[in-house]
Amino acid sequence: MSTEEAVDAQPSVTEALSAYSLDDQVGFLLRCAYQRASGNLLRRIAEHGLTPAQFSVMARLYERGSMSQNLLGRMVGMEPANIRDVVQRLKRRSLLQTWPAPDDARRLVVDLSEQGRSLIAGLIPLEIESSAQTLASLSSKEQRILLRLLARIANIEES
Repeated sequence: MSTEEAVDAQPSVTEALSAYSLDDQVGFLLRCAYQRASGNLLRRIAEHGLTPAQFSVMARLYERGSMSQNLLGRMVGMEPANIRDVVQRLKRRSLLQTWPAPDDARRLVVDLSEQGRSLIAGLIPLEIESSAQTLASLSSKEQRILLRLLARIANIEES
């Protein structure tokens, strides 16, 4: 198909507007799904004073061990200012510990404290229940497909 034919095949603005439905927009659907999943998790962990974002930071450290604050932020999808704030909040609660990187004192290394490791180990089963509740309306095959597709959209490599 030539560029000219492709342009001709595009719906007009009027056609696109008349066919538009917010319920068909990927961003809207992802946001709604995220809100449901976050709500399911928050109901389970709220009594521990954690947000879903704080849980993610702690869970990633539990999985991978200590790492730079910058890498941690990238691994949980947070901007530098946000990860800095989350790390500081968790550190004030003695759930994380930080120290300067041995090779570059400007870089901060982050890890779970013993208290943090104990807490997240107890909360991970609750997150597993939360995910199961969020995905309950899908078959096992649909769940695997959805998770694989979301990982591709999020540009997360399979582990």
